Amino acid sequence: MRRKIFPGDKMGLKTEVLIVGGGATGVGIARDLSRRGIPLILIEKGDFAFGASGRNHGLLHSGARYAVTDPQAAKECIEENRILRKIAPHCIEETGGLFISLPEDGLDFRDRFLRACEKVEIPTHLISPEEALHLEPGLNPDLLSAIQVPDGSIDPFALILSNAREAEAHGATFLLHTEVLSILSERDKVKGVRVKDQLTGEEYSIETSFLINATGAWADHFLKPLGLRIGMALSKGSMMITNRRLSQRVINRCRPPSDGDSVVPNHTVSILGTTSIRVMEVENFEITPSEISLLIHETSRMIPSIEGCRFIRAYAGIRPLFMEEGKEEDRSISRGFVLIDHEKRDGLKNLITVTGGKLITYRLMAEKASDLICEKMGVSIPCSTHLIPLPGADQPRGLKERLKNLPRGETLCDCELVKRDEVETLLKDKKLKELQDLLHRTRIAKGTCQGGFCVYRLLGVLNESEKEFGDSNRILKGFLEERWKGIRPILWGSAVKEEEVIEGIYKVIFNLNS
Repeated sequence: MRRKIFPGDKMGLKTEVLIVGGGATGVGIARDLSRRGIPLILIEKGDFAFGASGRNHGLLHSGARYAVTDPQAAKECIEENRILRKIAPHCIEETGGLFISLPEDGLDFRDRFLRACEKVEIPTHLISPEEALHLEPGLNPDLLSAIQVPDGSIDPFALILSNAREAEAHGATFLLHTEVLSILSERDKVKGVRVKDQLTGEEYSIETSFLINATGAWADHFLKPLGLRIGMALSKGSMMITNRRLSQRVINRCRPPSDGDSVVPNHTVSILGTTSIRVMEVENFEITPSEISLLIHETSRMIPSIEGCRFIRAYAGIRPLFMEEGKEEDRSISRGFVLIDHEKRDGLKNLITVTGGKLITYRLMAEKASDLICEKMGVSIPCSTHLIPLPGADQPRGLKERLKNLPRGETLCDCELVKRDEVETLLKDKKLKELQDLLHRTRIAKGTCQGGFCVYRLLGVLNESEKEFGDSNRILKGFLEERWKGIRPILWGSAVKEEEVIEGIYKVIFNLNS
């Protein structure tokens, strides 16, 4: 409920805990604290998964990748891997994974890898090249050895939305498309924030007893007005999406973590990655031709057929890495997370920051941040997020059951078989305010045409709905401009022909010439 909180202020909000950041960690904290009965509001300047949480590999890490170089992060990954399989099976495809050694890799690292995995209790199974090729015929036939690990594929959007649903059911409030303008403080205390609704332009204040900075790569930017700094290394990771699956399992190169050494099956496609390039800004970056060439070359050493494959999109996310002394190379910086109590470190009360980590460790990060808040509030209710399945965990996963429960009616997206009924159901959600919000919650625009042949159909449904999305031309142009960012880096061969057809549709039929 809104009420006056600062002299001369507009009507504002008040809450016990205010979380800034709607990625996996922030929403995970909202779930954890709401289950403990603590009133909270979460604000996010975009939609859920706006940052790195929605721009990653979708890899359910076994931790094996970090076993040699970062054993603590590896241990966290395998422990959370086991928990997520229990609480979020509907978000996971249990593909399994292979770490393969090629002739240029030798077998020295493989032996270190096996010993390191054993130390942190990551199960491994060494198989012969013949067995590996039987499981994955597309692998390089020259491979020397292969190791099975419990990697998998995870849908980050489904995971975050499931966390949000449960948090909301326990009383959490989510304010999406809401940007922080300033942090309100008084002497040695944080009191709240001044925010702006990105869609209406309305400005108001939110008073809080505790403020949690869960902004990921934006953590230093968020703290800058307070004169505080964590010391984040911003590492850009670029990825490419194929128009089909290259493998049924996660394929990793058995060598120290490097560029282009992982292929993850995800829904109907495969995701190639990643690079690691230091950047200075969180949002203004591009995917370079050299990154594209590197990813294709390195992947072709593992799966030679990649050279004749069609790509449908390239994208990148910014890893928020906590800078450690003496670690200049991004690949050498720990993938662990950091939790900072700014009262202890900086003398500023009521503010904590949690950043770093991986998608797979989001729940652990949320648990530790929530424990700290509860300690400060004198709340003794323990964490239960590792025990309670997320909403949707009980839904049928067998092919027969899934086919039986497919939405009926008109098909809006032919690539991913998204039906009109599914979209109309989602439109009842009051938090949906932009086209991108809807795209995050369905598979529309994630197939081969990347929305070129289906988004105009979707706009027809939006116009017929009771929701007010604004001018259709503006929405369509905005979508096409955003789509182009992902298409441009992979525009060659048959992709060019498809773009010419799509350009004709929108320029000639819809008269979008500007």
